[in-house]
Amino acid sequence: MPMLEVHEVEAGYGPIRALDRVSLEVQEGELVAIIGANGAGKTTLLMAISGIVPVRSGEVRFRGTPINGLQPHQIVRLGIGHSPEGRRIFPRLTVRENLELGGFTQPNSSQLKRDIDEACGLFPVLGERMGQLGGTLSGGEQQMLALGRALVGRPKLLMLDEPSLGLAPLIVTKIFEVIAGLSSRGIAVVLVEQNAYAALKLATRGYVLETGRVTLTGSGKDLAADVRVQDAYLGE
Repeated sequence: MPMLEVHEVEAGYGPIRALDRVSLEVQEGELVAIIGANGAGKTTLLMAISGIVPVRSGEVRFRGTPINGLQPHQIVRLGIGHSPEGRRIFPRLTVRENLELGGFTQPNSSQLKRDIDEACGLFPVLGERMGQLGGTLSGGEQQMLALGRALVGRPKLLMLDEPSLGLAPLIVTKIFEVIAGLSSRGIAVVLVEQNAYAALKLATRGYVLETGRVTLTGSGKDLAADVRVQDAYLGE
């Protein structure tokens, strides 16, 4: 049984249909990349899975249980984390407070501390900035905080929306190193990423979205070698 199943899902905003019968699946510990042009529906897909955008038809199942219709906080409690596009940290809260909010599902304070320490082990700069307001961090540090906050929630499946957007190359390298290591910790990943080459290089499998529909799917290696993908997204 796949960890995550999205079956024939339609979703949108008012009269606009952003997802048109989208189907995909994610296995335990797998890294699945979602690529496509701006406006293809990638962000909407993640928000539909998270319960932020209502699913109009179709079904989302997590470990065999339907989850569309649940509230976002209930979906988080099931083990689905979401690091959204634009980071969405709390700028007027400290780094520590942001990380603590990421662990709101963790009732054990000593375990929460260990989880925060583990996030700081992945991103040491967070440990150096614990008392600093989130809004005063650099863009790269804010992205590290957003990812660290998501990991403190101990997700079984983590969805990442454009984690490299607008960041310096050295920071991007660090972010992707951490993402690549998540499967070794038993965390499955759904990665939406404008850097299609880097995403497909990491991915076990990938899906191409065009105007709300899945048009191609395959292994990361096969999609990277596909002439249609190269022409449209890889600049080759």
